[in-house]
Amino acid sequence: MLHTPAVIRRLLLAALLVASLGCGEEERAHPTSLVMIAVDGMDPLLLERWMDDGRLPALKALAARGGFTPLGTSNPPQSPVAWSNFITGHDADGHGIYDFLHRDPANRLPYLSMSRAEAPTRTLEIGDLRLPLGGGGVKNLREGAPFWHRLQAAGVPVTVVRIPADYPSEACEDCPRSTPPARVLSGMGTPDLLGTPGLFQLFTTDEARASADDPAGGRVHRLVVTDGVGRADLEGPAHPLSATGETLTIPLQVEVDVEHATALIRLGPRERLLRVGEWTDWVPVGFALGGPWGDVPGMVRVQLQSVAPEIVLYVSPVNIDPLDPAQRLSSPADYATSLATDVGRFHTQGMPEDTKALVAGVLSPDAFIAQSEVVFDERMKMLEYELARFEGGFLFVYFSSIDLRSHMFFRGLAPDADPVERELSASIAAGYERIDAAVDRVFDVLGADVPLVVMSDHGFAPYDWKVNLNERLAASGFLARRRGAATGVPMADIDWSRSRAYSVGLNLLFLNQAGREGSGVVTAAEREPLLDQIAEDLEAWRNPVNGEPVVTSVMRPDPTAHPDRAPDLIVGYNRGYRASEDSALGVLGTPMVEENTGRWSGDHCMDPVHVPGVLLSTAELARGGNLTDLATTTLNHFDVAAGGLPGRDLFAR
Repeated sequence: MLHTPAVIRRLLLAALLVASLGCGEEERAHPTSLVMIAVDGMDPLLLERWMDDGRLPALKALAARGGFTPLGTSNPPQSPVAWSNFITGHDADGHGIYDFLHRDPANRLPYLSMSRAEAPTRTLEIGDLRLPLGGGGVKNLREGAPFWHRLQAAGVPVTVVRIPADYPSEACEDCPRSTPPARVLSGMGTPDLLGTPGLFQLFTTDEARASADDPAGGRVHRLVVTDGVGRADLEGPAHPLSATGETLTIPLQVEVDVEHATALIRLGPRERLLRVGEWTDWVPVGFALGGPWGDVPGMVRVQLQSVAPEIVLYVSPVNIDPLDPAQRLSSPADYATSLATDVGRFHTQGMPEDTKALVAGVLSPDAFIAQSEVVFDERMKMLEYELARFEGGFLFVYFSSIDLRSHMFFRGLAPDADPVERELSASIAAGYERIDAAVDRVFDVLGADVPLVVMSDHGFAPYDWKVNLNERLAASGFLARRRGAATGVPMADIDWSRSRAYSVGLNLLFLNQAGREGSGVVTAAEREPLLDQIAEDLEAWRNPVNGEPVVTSVMRPDPTAHPDRAPDLIVGYNRGYRASEDSALGVLGTPMVEENTGRWSGDHCMDPVHVPGVLLSTAELARGGNLTDLATTTLNHFDVAAGGLPGRDLFAR
């Protein structure tokens, strides 16, 4: 949700600059340094295989010099949970992020766990305008301060590039004003300009395709051709000053040359000429607010997919433009803009690789890989930029593409994989090779003595079987169906007066608890015996096709840590098994266990024992360890107190 129109932001710019004086002292060289390359989804088994094959010489040399070990992940091993463990040095009971989805106990409906848009607390309505006067914005729902606030308070320069699960990134309020501010660019969890995790738009003259239901994660618009030009509107955010919920749009035009397989694309005043299959660079767009209010800036990338027999045009989610951000992307706010000024525009949407478009068949696998390569290129430019100015302190740079490629193409790594899938899975190994090149580049720029850590938040496994946990609860008598035909609507087909348990999210199970859930039925005295009964039932669950256990662990979080969001059980699925999207949303009517034949073929949302991450370091490593230990390890490296954190030092000092 957009709360600060660009015009208001510009009017406040001078005041903000004045207020920031004294907060941007020039950084001095620091005698201690640590560079951390974070690779989402890097798997220890694959890493070891490709190091042994000679494909990753820099990573192999790093492992030989210091150490390489699997790194324990979070429970559940989902990215928002794992990166929150890393950021705070605490597990989910400490920071309060348990899943991609949490649920509102009152109505049991799911919501995104990492952040929440809050409406202004005071407004002034004038006709059709609603002017915000106070409050509102986006709130980071994670609890607990990032460990780098302690580094900043101790005078250690800090740069953190594209950190997941830290949107919006907050400044350290307790740090002395004499210390340089940590530069933090938010990653996963940052919305697109429309306030969604990423909504692509497809434009086509194909009437059947345009009139069908929109695919998950996207919208399809019909191009109406008049005088040889296809016309439609690109949808933008809701008008931030409108009392009627008006949606802002930009006119889009497509003028094709069938003979040369090209098209001239016009987005407002911007033009790009494309061949079929070609992508644009970042195209800045402005959604006009009308009157004196200026516009809301954003940016998109466009791929021309076809000019005949139908015109087909893919437009990426509208990203917040880092050169003219309509919402804050970093802390300090000007860091994102200064970075984009020097390295060029970059994806600001939290998860930029458009898996939804690939799953929906809107992007081809080759187009998805090309998009992923752009993300890699952007991240390498950021790394190069920060290495060139690095003078000690803590530098963290995050890479996302291996994770998303593994989700999409993991099936091709199986020994009996289809040749086409095997060829696509080569992009995963290519991603590891790009990380190897990044490690090599760190040593080229900073020298062989720089302390370096390469880590990942979790590993990967096949996603062979889709599981509907709510169907299992129904079959075992813990959940009751509403009478009548299934609707397919989240939570709508459950009879809450007769249900004792339900699932929301990918790994979470809740009791329908009296006094907590709306119309809950489970009493306090019934709680523990019922949890014992459910855990026993889940551990006895077998796949009817092959007899394998579906669940290999059941964990009980602390119910007092976060009473409004903590689950009663965290369900750890066997390797190869994961909750389906229907299960995560509370949709009934799909099989309890079914073979997964979809494009999304690799995952990690299972028992954490099956999907550890990795840790490599120039320093010798102690045995064992997990994500929460990295905060303590980093603080100890800089001789900064880690008091209050439960982790241990992973460097063998």
